[in-house]
Amino acid sequence: MEIAYPNFIVCALLFAMGLQNSFVTKISNAVVRTTHLTGLFTDLGIDLSHLLFPESHPDRAKLKENIKLRIYIISSFFIGGLIGGFFYSEVHLKLNTLILAALILLSSLFYDDFRYQLIKTKRKYNQRKNPN
Repeated sequence: MEIAYPNFIVCALLFAMGLQNSFVTKISNAVVRTTHLTGLFTDLGIDLSHLLFPESHPDRAKLKENIKLRIYIISSFFIGGLIGGFFYSEVHLKLNTLILAALILLSSLFYDDFRYQLIKTKRKYNQRKNPN
């Protein structure tokens, strides 16, 4: 089977990966430096090794939160890959699988922006209410 528009698909995938990279960096306040599994596993290994040497990393609560975050992201990669593969091969969505993923990404970007604007508005309201 020949793919109709291979260059477009490659460009769309690269664009989606770039959006994902910037999205994860934005929502994690740069705690997660990469969305690539190799970097995540490296950072996870570093964090796990810090658990073995508590004197070198005294803030264990933050360390455990970082470990949890990395495990959630790694798990999401694997689950997303399985779900995407299922939709592509079994449900026969083909290129629509990419469009579905892009729609999910865009909706989460809009949700994140809405949440940010809501927090900003609450802070302004609270500052006007209590002008200490």
